[in-house]
Amino acid sequence: MSRLDDIQNLLDGIEERLGVRILYAVESGSRAWGFASPDSDYDIRFIYAWPQCEYAKIGEVRDTIELPIEDDLDAGGWDVRKALSLLKKSNGPLVEWLHSPIVYRAEEGFLKEWRRVLGEVFSPYAQVCHYRGLARQMWMGSLQGEGAKAKSYLYCLRATACAEWVLQRRTPPPVEFSEVREVLPDRLTSELEQMLEAKAQSGEKDTGRRYEEIDAYLAEKCSENGGLEELSTPPKVASVLDDLYVKTISKPKRSELLFKESYTLDRVRKKDMLIFEAVAGSKAFGTNVEGSDEDLRGIFIAPPLFHGGLDQIQQVKDAKGDEVYFELGRVVDLLISNNPNLMELLAMPEDCVRYRHPVMDLLKPELFLSKRCEQSFGGYALGQIKKARGLNKKVMNPEPEKRKTLSDFCYVLEGQGSRPLMEWLGEQGMDQSDCGLVAVNHSPGTYALFHDPEIHYRGIFSPRDPDAVLCSSVPREAKPLAWVSVNEDAFKAHCKNHEAYWKWVKNRNEQRYLTNAQHDKGYDSKNMMHTLRLLDMAEEIATEGVIRVRRPNRDFLLKVRSGEFEYDELLAMAEEKMQRISEAYARSSLPEDVDRVKAVELLAEMRSVFGN
Repeated sequence: MSRLDDIQNLLDGIEERLGVRILYAVESGSRAWGFASPDSDYDIRFIYAWPQCEYAKIGEVRDTIELPIEDDLDAGGWDVRKALSLLKKSNGPLVEWLHSPIVYRAEEGFLKEWRRVLGEVFSPYAQVCHYRGLARQMWMGSLQGEGAKAKSYLYCLRATACAEWVLQRRTPPPVEFSEVREVLPDRLTSELEQMLEAKAQSGEKDTGRRYEEIDAYLAEKCSENGGLEELSTPPKVASVLDDLYVKTISKPKRSELLFKESYTLDRVRKKDMLIFEAVAGSKAFGTNVEGSDEDLRGIFIAPPLFHGGLDQIQQVKDAKGDEVYFELGRVVDLLISNNPNLMELLAMPEDCVRYRHPVMDLLKPELFLSKRCEQSFGGYALGQIKKARGLNKKVMNPEPEKRKTLSDFCYVLEGQGSRPLMEWLGEQGMDQSDCGLVAVNHSPGTYALFHDPEIHYRGIFSPRDPDAVLCSSVPREAKPLAWVSVNEDAFKAHCKNHEAYWKWVKNRNEQRYLTNAQHDKGYDSKNMMHTLRLLDMAEEIATEGVIRVRRPNRDFLLKVRSGEFEYDELLAMAEEKMQRISEAYARSSLPEDVDRVKAVELLAEMRSVFGN
């Protein structure tokens, strides 16, 4: 799955969980500007709307969505009403969103209407003030000292260029740095190219050398205040914004199945859409035991009006994934790649099939057998081996119920060792809110600590976010009381492990957990059972050309599930099977790949047979 697919799934999940409609979603920040680092996050920003009835209620609707970063996906958005109030002010970030070169999602006509209104209310004065403020903030902060990050340089330089663009042209500046840099003087070109190369090869926190020409230019520009008197601020026509607000949240009467929010589990199970439903999992394999979950899998066909619209839908499922129904197009797409879960649906035992429409007869298993099964089944099996070991790590390393804070990862350096910061402050009779920190050059995560009853420092931790440190302005003659090490990497690792552990505790299958705890072999025996099952099925596909879901070696698989074998013993079995599978596929007469053209023709035929 590509990162774009991950982003679309993230946006789909936001809509599904919160019940909002994402009108517009873009990339913001360094990736949109064109100078991302290798480890840059994806800054996904969006404008959303609640169902129209929510705006008629007395209470205020939630006007901001901020989500925790997932891997490198950082998503957040504004409600349409808040966005319009910011549009009225020519808000810098919002104006950039509306001109981002990377658009992940946009309702039809959205950009055209919002840019039109922006043209009527755009304030060059507000934009210049915004970008000059950003530039000065970077110049007086991150760019002071002997070394500096290429990221800080570019952020400051881009903000300066944007301010110059608006001063000269009275229009919103381009988002991409490659375009807005044309207003910068030619004497900066050589150093700028070196800086861009350094930024592309360095991490977000890496510092580098100083650039004399760029320093001189930024120092000059960040001290300027002129030019604002020549800028006009257009009158804010409230009616224009009001009209756009009503137009945005009001939607014309729609066909029931035109948009994906109509596709619930109850809806896709209705016979005008459903073409297949079966009990999958252990019952289908013949490895179910008392207390086994019942997993439902199904296939439905969305109507033609939906496919001609703006939305796409791949599947509908419950919160735990026990019930999953796939749209036919997604089914064919996964069958082309020989996805094991979908291949199994084609050969379900009759006693597991709850409903089967005659159109399913066109979906013959032999049409989708290919040599790709070696990797799809075998690769999936290797993934189960990793999961089997992963359980032991969670069992043997439980996380405390309460997550630690950043203060737990801060230490005062003393002699050849260190002491917890909060303990040290307590002994000194100091409160963190009365102290000030200054970052130490060339020592990431190290700060000088200051305290003076007559000076009001900002404090060590942000009152808005206790998991973020603050830096203060300190007089040159002030002497630090101590040196503080802030281990943010260890704190982030703790947060990630804590969240993963308690999510696992919340969602784990208790019977499965107790079974693994009882045999105490250090692995998830159910995953190991599925590993060997998948490898057997991969070999049968190569040698017999069949998908055999109901397993003939049930007794052996149940012994694996009950933990009667050592992990290394099972791993040796899996490696032996993989060797046999490799040899079997080398001799097999199966085609290298599924015939994609035939698969698409089959999809079209099935839709037409079903009235689509």
